[in-house]
Amino acid sequence: MADTNPNRRRTATPPAVGRAVSVRILDEDMRDDLAVLMRAHGNAADPVRLAVHLLANAYRRAWECAEVPDGTAPHVIAVRYALPDGTPEQMPNPAHTAYPNISEAPATRTA
Repeated sequence: MADTNPNRRRTATPPAVGRAVSVRILDEDMRDDLAVLMRAHGNAADPVRLAVHLLANAYRRAWECAEVPDGTAPHVIAVRYALPDGTPEQMPNPAHTAYPNISEAPATRTA
């Protein structure tokens, strides 16, 4: 039987393991962003995989900590990186950021 409500939101299902995913380059900014990532990875697929992994980790943590309702996209406002020797980057001075009221979240939640 056909769905009588064409506007009904379907549950998203990821493709099977081993299947390709296609992403359309929508504008020059996206193309330029991908070019930046390809400088480190050499191809388009690896940075897309990494981006999915990093963003999924951010969403998962926001939901597991109950800071954002499950299924709601959190607003990611910062990314930290490690230097080539493995040490974390310095925390920016809050007075010089777009979000001065944001501080680093603790590694674990205390009860």
